[in-house]
Amino acid sequence: MSTNNLAIPQRKQRTFVSDSIDLNSWDSIAPYYTALDERAVNNVEELKQWLNDWSELETALQENSRWIYVRTTVDTTDEKAKADQVNLYTKIYPHVIAIENKLSKKFIDSPYTAELDQELFFTTLRKIKNQISLFREENIPLDSELNIKQSKYDEITGAQSITYKGNELTVQQAAVYLKSNDRTEREEVYKLIADRRLQDADTLDNLMTELIALRHKIATNAGYKNYLEYRFAELGRFDYTAEDCVQFHKSVEETVIPVLNKLAEERKAALGLDKLRPWDAEVDTSGKPALKPISNVNELVDKTISAFNKLDPYFGERIAIMNEMKYLDLDSRLHKGPGGYNMTMPEIGVPFIFMNSANDEHDLITMVHEGGHAIHTFLAHKLELNMFKDVTSEIAEVASMGMELMSMEHWDMFYTNPDDLKRAKKNHLQYILSILAKTCQGDSFQHWMYTNPTHTVAERRAKWAELNARFTPDVYDWNGIEHILETGYHRILHFYVVPFYYIEYAFAQLGALGLWKNFKQDKAKAIQDYKNALSLGYTKSIPVFYETAGTKFDFSKAHISSLIEFLESEVDKLK
Repeated sequence: MSTNNLAIPQRKQRTFVSDSIDLNSWDSIAPYYTALDERAVNNVEELKQWLNDWSELETALQENSRWIYVRTTVDTTDEKAKADQVNLYTKIYPHVIAIENKLSKKFIDSPYTAELDQELFFTTLRKIKNQISLFREENIPLDSELNIKQSKYDEITGAQSITYKGNELTVQQAAVYLKSNDRTEREEVYKLIADRRLQDADTLDNLMTELIALRHKIATNAGYKNYLEYRFAELGRFDYTAEDCVQFHKSVEETVIPVLNKLAEERKAALGLDKLRPWDAEVDTSGKPALKPISNVNELVDKTISAFNKLDPYFGERIAIMNEMKYLDLDSRLHKGPGGYNMTMPEIGVPFIFMNSANDEHDLITMVHEGGHAIHTFLAHKLELNMFKDVTSEIAEVASMGMELMSMEHWDMFYTNPDDLKRAKKNHLQYILSILAKTCQGDSFQHWMYTNPTHTVAERRAKWAELNARFTPDVYDWNGIEHILETGYHRILHFYVVPFYYIEYAFAQLGALGLWKNFKQDKAKAIQDYKNALSLGYTKSIPVFYETAGTKFDFSKAHISSLIEFLESEVDKLK
């Protein structure tokens, strides 16, 4: 796409917050909060202006803090970024949390709040009331300490690399060898990666123990029995309960695990093996070389833009805008944080995508996944107040996973060979099944950790191994490498940085499958439903969002079974 025709977004002119504000200094920020706190609100129009001014201040602060986070992940050795982050957590956030609680009470207590559009403000009001109920002064310094400790995870894992065949490789780059048709090579690299991770095992276990203790203290300070109960309230899970999640785990175990076992047996037979080992999980059973949709990140960007353009020109243009603005950091390198994310920048409305490309098929999935989040950011940015855009994960992940599935329509941009295209699609659909199981394993693990907060490291490792046996195919043989299995949770960033943000992937995956089922029947309508839903931000409940997207927020065993049957039928078409 020619960049000459792109309308590059500009930050909306501020009317309340000065352009000269120092967003890294509480002394510079404080007068704005004081002005909001002391301002008289005498009618509903004045309340609306007060909310707009509060939103403007909030978006400026959030965008600054998010750029600080980006800087700490694109280079985990950036000492200035680390110092700015510590300053943010220790000298700014404590003040912001306290005054934001006062402003929330002022908003809820205003007699003019009842004159606002109650349908539009429904989710916002219940969320703010919930936040007020959770607030405890004594938790402010604990929250700052927690944020600093959580940031250590990226620092530890970002330094992990191996040397193979004379080359230093990040863990992400090395993982490409796990798709090699040479089984000896796969095993060698698998064990090199595992050994490197095990060097940090005690450090990561100690960090997890510290995080659990800190989170439990925050929960009990707020009057909750444990962090599980507190976190459900903090995440605003109004539309389902912890008990619903436990039932969901059982439903997935009964409907998905048998299919995964069948697929694993087929894998073992296709590879001609007596036993499947963990390093046999990624290799293509066709015996053909690993899929390679791209050669470099520039190609990844260009092909994503083209594929999104074919799906809907609006989608392609958004990624092109991000590329033009240099809001993409996609390659893998040493001292770069792990994983991938789409970071919403609420003031300008253009998000930043971060990932670790290794030029393999997972890069395509990650890019279109984060691209879906990005489209969500653009569509929701049109909403008037920042509080309307703060979507829950159950909503956000439908945007990303729905894009994964719809974009398959144009993966021929990445795979010109029809056989490779079929392989890629089949691999992804089978991967979705494993995601459903993996998220239930991870969620069940967190339920156990936080309802048993005084457990030992040995008990934690044993629990992970127990759940692995429950939620992964029993065909895989871990004999002799049990020590690798039991520390598998060290690889999951969510447990360290965003606890309990995990089961949403499974709920959203079901929503995305429903959306894709509609897409297979009427592409134009499904895309429009998708855009309509994403444009809602968080102005509607989760069930209403799913309904707007043309799908259902339903995780009953019957509904899961129907979608798994649909998924299996689509996989069969690719054999």
